[in-house]
Amino acid sequence: MSMASEFLSQEGVRVTLSARVSLLISTQLARGKVGVEAVASQLHMSRYTLHKKLKREGLTFAHLLEDVRRTQALNYMQDKTKPLVEIAEQLGFSELSAFSRAFKRWMGTSPAEYRSVRFS
Repeated sequence: MSMASEFLSQEGVRVTLSARVSLLISTQLARGKVGVEAVASQLHMSRYTLHKKLKREGLTFAHLLEDVRRTQALNYMQDKTKPLVEIAEQLGFSELSAFSRAFKRWMGTSPAEYRSVRFS
């Protein structure tokens, strides 16, 4: 059993579904590929059930994936030696341009500009 699932299954710990999904997304991102099917399966539910339960919390899988990616991107950006293309890859983007567009949407500036202003 992985550490993540041990954490998720401890008795008496009431963790929201969205928090559990976010944790699983983080774990999957670290391995390279994130899929709603895999997350649903790890939670022992269908994709449809996961969708329904997240909707009750006012969220979607895509929204949670975006939040996790944004948070991790900001953490990764602090290491100025880490190439942007590597960050994009670690966040599951197919290419740097896709990461750059997402980053600009999140932060209002390109990753390179953000880095030069923030960490110069």
